[in-house]
Amino acid sequence: MGKIIVDSKEIKNSNKDKGRRNFLKSSALVTSSLLVGGESLFASTYKRGKKEILKLHNIHLNKTFYAEFFDGYRYNITGLFQIDKALMDYRAWQIARIDLKLINLLYEINRFVGLNHKINIISGYRSPATNRYLRRHSKGVAKHSYHMKAMAADIHIPGIRLSKLRSIAMSIGAGGVGYYPRSNFIHVDVGPVRSWRRG
Repeated sequence: MGKIIVDSKEIKNSNKDKGRRNFLKSSALVTSSLLVGGESLFASTYKRGKKEILKLHNIHLNKTFYAEFFDGYRYNITGLFQIDKALMDYRAWQIARIDLKLINLLYEINRFVGLNHKINIISGYRSPATNRYLRRHSKGVAKHSYHMKAMAADIHIPGIRLSKLRSIAMSIGAGGVGYYPRSNFIHVDVGPVRSWRRG
């Protein structure tokens, strides 16, 4: 059984070479896409001169990512890449550039509950192959899921009631909010505003 090392953490992978190639290729694409079109790295959402940080815990990797994604004047490429890694598709071992609107939404949710909290990531980006697999093995997985567009995340925040988390996400009104109390998470995306409950 092969291993891939990410940030000095060993993660088992049955196809080491393929996984490493895909991961490095994805990393390069994400970084290069951020460097092109630099004007998109400026943000009017945040207070000028104030650094913004997201703490994201990927429950499948059992790793917390501290992402300083805004340096007080513009989006920080290194911090955005930490978010990309935190929301990676751990099944396919692929990362994608997470939509800035989703990052802003996660930050707004975090701001409402208190920035000392970290957000647990149950699911972030999904490759088409992973989405097909989940559709075969789970109910309620959309064929054209916003997860495949890196525009959705399934989350919960330790210490915050799930019903309160749903209410916060709905009050922001930035996209879709799904409520999954039996599985203990909410789905948020930056598609059309809508809401639903399952379980």
